[in-house]
Amino acid sequence: MFVLNKNQKPLMPTNPAKARILLKAGKAKMVSRIPFTIKLNYNSKGYTQPVVAGMDSGSKKIGCAAVGNGKILYQSETEIRQDVSGKMQQRAMYRRTRRSRNTRYRPARFDNRRNSQREGRIPPSIRSKLESHFREKKFVESILPVTEWKVELASFDTHKITNPDVSGIGYQNGDQKGFYNLKAYVLSRDNHTCQHCKSKSKDPKLHCHHIIFRSQNGTDTPENLITLCSTCHQKLHEGKIKLFGNVSKTKHATDVGIIKSQIKKSEWNFKETFGYETKYKREQILELPKTHYNDGVAICCDFDQKVTTNPTIYFKKTCFKG
Repeated sequence: MFVLNKNQKPLMPTNPAKARILLKAGKAKMVSRIPFTIKLNYNSKGYTQPVVAGMDSGSKKIGCAAVGNGKILYQSETEIRQDVSGKMQQRAMYRRTRRSRNTRYRPARFDNRRNSQREGRIPPSIRSKLESHFREKKFVESILPVTEWKVELASFDTHKITNPDVSGIGYQNGDQKGFYNLKAYVLSRDNHTCQHCKSKSKDPKLHCHHIIFRSQNGTDTPENLITLCSTCHQKLHEGKIKLFGNVSKTKHATDVGIIKSQIKKSEWNFKETFGYETKYKREQILELPKTHYNDGVAICCDFDQKVTTNPTIYFKKTCFKG
């Protein structure tokens, strides 16, 4: 049971029996049911022991844990929103339709939006994921007297994800070497031929089309682009033909890289750890299965430290307001 003092400052957790006695005696009151937290009604000395909190950052899920006195005091797994980009595009669609209605003239405002031009801006979808990390940090610090943070910030080689055999000078000799831009590479790769009708439409105008739309988490990688003639392109958007493709393998790896850089730029004071250290401690020392919250426990612990397990795990999911 988590405990707060009279001034809302977190103290060390207590066992359920003691919490029940304090509540019955009127010396404490409940302030939260999940997780169960009480607030003392009398002045306390406020003695606390060191509490180490750890976080396993990610693009889909966040694993977090806190360890103190050789015990796991808190462990959680948070599912991050993946629908922000779609919501933003839907909002833009509604805004455009309002402007085009038969009403008074509404001047376009896209040039006045200073938010999109400011330095250091990040996309709303990435910002949502970043704020999920800070929100979990703030929550843990609100119920536990955290003295140290350890954060695992992963790094991914996106080139090696798409081409596992690449090495050495191969990084400089990619498929797009020698082409002015991505569109020129895609057209050359497809032999300047519509990949749907194979030039049967006799339409000379060619387009580079996203197989999986950007609104559906599609990317600008060559694997997600295809050459279509203007006729087939129009039929595709009218729903007369369909294309099928594979979801990008590098989207979440790219997101994690941006989240990593933004966390480092923040004022968060933490010790950075690496994935191989987490894996070694979780498998060899703690002997725990692979989960995000168990990774958080491994991040908290030292290389020779073992802790008492805790059966209580909090599963969270971020959602939009309302």
